[in-house]
This record gives sequence, structure tokens and C-alpha cells, in this order.
Amino acid sequence: MARDFSKNGSNYMTLGVNAVGPLLNGAAKISVHAWVYADTFDTGTNENRILTIINNTGSVSGVVLCVTDSAGSKLLRAGARSVSTDGFQARNATTVITTGAWHSVGAVYDIAGDVITPYYEGVAEGGGAVTFGNATYTQGSPGVADTDGIGKGGSDTIAVTTIQWDGRIAELAIWTDDVGVSNFAALAKGFSPLLVRPDVITDFWPLIGNYSPETDIISGKNGTIAGTIAKADHPRIIYPSRPQIRFPGAAAAGADTYAGRGFGRGILRGVFR
Repeated sequence: MARDFSKNGSNYMTLGVNAVGPLLNGAAKISVHAWVYADTFDTGTNENRILTIINNTGSVSGVVLCVTDSAGSKLLRAGARSVSTDGFQARNATTVITTGAWHSVGAVYDIAGDVITPYYEGVAEGGGAVTFGNATYTQGSPGVADTDGIGKGGSDTIAVTTIQWDGRIAELAIWTDDVGVSNFAALAKGFSPLLVRPDVITDFWPLIGNYSPETDIISGKNGTIAGTIAKADHPRIIYPSRPQIRFPGAAAAGADTYAGRGFGRGILRGVFR
């Protein structure tokens, strides 16, 4: 199951003050991926937030993934700052994102290379040059009112609900590196973030909908729910298989397949390195 967010200032998910940013501090590259299912979109730039990580006091955004309005078209937008003194740098994907369906969305924020690349349905779109002041992500000092969040902006006092997400979010993950084209393609096919670059994954919220707070199973930066965020259908995901008991000298059944789905181990090593 997923969580079904709404544009209601009394209902939101907060990760807390200075929760995720310190985990990204010093990273030259950051990757983000999620599954989203929108019910409606508001017009405006940087609205319809999927993820907001605050860099500094005054709700200065460090990393943002959202859907923006561009000349009437709703496009995935990835934006960031390397340091609080940067202007907000952003790039838009090129395919119009629709309501009423699940979509694979993500981005690579290449701070060292001054490039942001959105990923829509596992394909890089609209990436290009931006200008970061620092060569690595440099976390500032968010104030007591500046909270990281899923499906909301950078404050728990939500005066304008257009910034909130309306619809479902699931399988949200963050890595401190560029996970690569092949891995974004794999994520879009439904492979779990747990199978992608486990050496650099910093956060993963499955957003199953059974418990509050919603667990970050990597770093423990759990999502606290204020008000009500309903449980909803989850996208189909291929999770890691359970360990198998094997005996020396005997061939284990299915040893060359992944969870009985016919994926050879050599293929997995090539994609999920």
C-alpha cells in the first residue's frame, strides 16, 4: 500500500528539522527516485512537491522534486542549491506528466559537474547546465520551523496548499551518488531501491501505509503524519528475495534466478552494482 496525500494544510508528512540534509552533506552527486500517482495539479512554479529537503533557516530549499507548470504543461521539475547562498537551480523534464496513473520519477543533482538531470519513466529528460556555488552539497542550519518533508514544502505551517502533493507517493529513496542510467531504468521497471547501489543509499521510505510514523528503513529519518494521510494501493515492486539455505555440493533450486522471476545473477550484477 502507498500513502494518498491531499492538499490540506492540516494533513501532511514531516521528516523533522535538519533531518536529511546532514546525510547529504559533502556529496558531489545526489540521486532521488519515487513512484507517484497524481490526482490533481496546481499551476505555478515549484508547486506540487514530492520531496523537499531544507538547506538553511528561512525554508531555503536544498533539494526539491516536484511537478511544475510550464506554459500550461505539467512537467517533472528537479531543483537544488549546493549551499544556502546559491540561487535556486532547476531543470524540467520534457514529457507532460498525467494524472490518474503511476509514474516513475527521479533526478540526479550533479553538484560537482553543475548539471541537473530529471528522469521520467526511467529516461533522462531535459537535463543540462546549472550553476552551483560549491562543488559538494553543503548543509546549512535550518531553523525550528524549517522541516524536511514528503508531499509538502519546507514548513509545517502550510498557509498555501498549492505546494502540497495531491495523490499517492511510494518507494521514495535518496542516494549520495549518480546511480546511473541503467539503474533508473531498473527502478522504472519496478525494482526496489534496496537493489540499487546499496553502498550509497541514505534514505528509503517504502510508504506502505500501515504505520505512523512511516519508516525510513535506511537512516531512521521517519515520516511523522499530522492529521490524516490515507492508505492507498501501492505500485508493484520487485523486492530483494529472502536468503536461501544452500548445502555444499548440491545445486540449489533456482540458484541462477532472482526470486523465481527468471532474472539471471549476471544481469543483476550488471544493473545493481
